[in-house]
Amino acid sequence: MPETSLRERLNRLNHPTKSADFAGAPVHGATPRPRPQQRSYGLPRGFEEVETPFGAAAIRQDVIPLPALDPDPGRIAYVDTETTGLAGGAGTYVFTASIATPIDCGLRLVQLFLPEPGMESAFLYALRQEVELASGIATFNGGSFDLPVLRTRWVMARMPGELTHGPHTDLLTLVRALYRHRLENCTLRFVEQRVLGYERDDPLPSALVPDAYFDYLRAGSRDFLEAALEHNRLDVISLVHLHSRLLRRLRGADVDMNAEDWLALGRHRWRRGARADGWRALRNATAFAEGEAAATAGLLISRRLLRRGSVSGADRLLDWLEASAREDLRVSVARARLLEWRRRDPQKALAVVQDAVRRMPESAHELEARRARLERKLRRRDQPPKRAITDSLPF
Repeated sequence: MPETSLRERLNRLNHPTKSADFAGAPVHGATPRPRPQQRSYGLPRGFEEVETPFGAAAIRQDVIPLPALDPDPGRIAYVDTETTGLAGGAGTYVFTASIATPIDCGLRLVQLFLPEPGMESAFLYALRQEVELASGIATFNGGSFDLPVLRTRWVMARMPGELTHGPHTDLLTLVRALYRHRLENCTLRFVEQRVLGYERDDPLPSALVPDAYFDYLRAGSRDFLEAALEHNRLDVISLVHLHSRLLRRLRGADVDMNAEDWLALGRHRWRRGARADGWRALRNATAFAEGEAAATAGLLISRRLLRRGSVSGADRLLDWLEASAREDLRVSVARARLLEWRRRDPQKALAVVQDAVRRMPESAHELEARRARLERKLRRRDQPPKRAITDSLPF
């Protein structure tokens, strides 16, 4: 029997004899109805109720001055959520979400709040209305956490259709690709300090954010809740500046880039299919002509030259690299391999190996097998060919 989806099982609980078309609009009354709202506690500061087809949603809207971004990421909705836990299962609620969108006069910041679980349908509806206005969305680790949790809550709330949005950019993926060699870890706080260059005066640690919401639900306490909501707003504002900085790095426009930076950029662009940009970045890394990163970039370029059939180009590059990165064993091995198998010149290959042994005696054992094989090849080549021995015939 085909596996029954979570949405279908939930729908049968309320409508056991009716069905719904979950790919599009619901039928036979599958649309969730607004629940009676009997809140005992007031909304946090700055929030007001806005009516939706699913009841009232608690929303706070602000416009924040924002200097012109260079480069300008465009009309992107930056999304950050706070949840009741990190498990991500069906019992994890999203109790606040901030959506920041750059506009002509600054940054439009919309924050949604869930005063009680019964208002989740209106919360989710308002969130989708916000992200659908943008040409795409950006998050920090949203591909692994925020978006899956929101989709789960969408189904659990029996919302019609799907939680749709534009193309998604996960900024954590870009940070890891472009800055991992510079960072001890890739948390948003650490990225703010090392990449953006500022240290946030956070009103509440991330670990205490769920407890602040539970205190509000139990006793109406808003002291720590206000701090948790401010924490969420600061997170999403950081994403706007981080995205612009990452776009500048992707263009290779940072003036302080070293060989490791260009190597990371080249690898990322090449993997993403932007081969011209990747090739340029790898060449810039190789041009530093010293250090492990420059040698690695040069080796990557030489492999691609060989795949194109440019043996002479790869040989010239490796020869230049060997003169520059004289303590990198990988370069000598790559050139010896090229001379032996592509140039069919074991004598030059042996000279490269012997020179590497003299420069790096501590690595001689790694070259011993190659040196011995090349010497055997040369001995066999220098030996005269054996004459065929035939028996004398009697006639």
